[in-house]
Amino acid sequence: MGRIFGRGELKQAILVVLESLETAHGYAIMGELKDRVGGHWKPSPGAIYPALLALVERGYVETTEEDGTRVYSLTPSGRDEARASAVTGRWAALRARATSGEQRVTVGSLLDTFAADSGSRRRLTNTSQREAIESILERTGAEIDNTLNEGDTNG
Repeated sequence: MGRIFGRGELKQAILVVLESLETAHGYAIMGELKDRVGGHWKPSPGAIYPALLALVERGYVETTEEDGTRVYSLTPSGRDEARASAVTGRWAALRARATSGEQRVTVGSLLDTFAADSGSRRRLTNTSQREAIESILERTGAEIDNTLNEGDTNG
């Protein structure tokens, strides 16, 4: 399963979930996210915990220890942000993405695959070859940006 959340959507969804749960540990947040997306998506601790940390750093979420377990809750500014978030109306769209089977991947992972598979990656270049390749890559980068700007605005 690829990514179903666009840029910033996961953090917004976590805020909305925390608003409803009031206080929860990470796995409870992941379970609620999975339920709201329809069970077709499995949240990853590698995505959830960094998002929670970013929300803590922004001052939207605070953490405490309860019986040796870290729990999360919204700060007043986090509550305001959760209420202002439009995520609550997007659960159906997120469920549709999760069930469609559409593979969403980052551009970086596509570039990594290209670089890893390229037989030319370890070849040495002279100055004119390097300049020509840099020009090709600059044009390619612009084409990638144009493609992304024309496509799905949800990332």
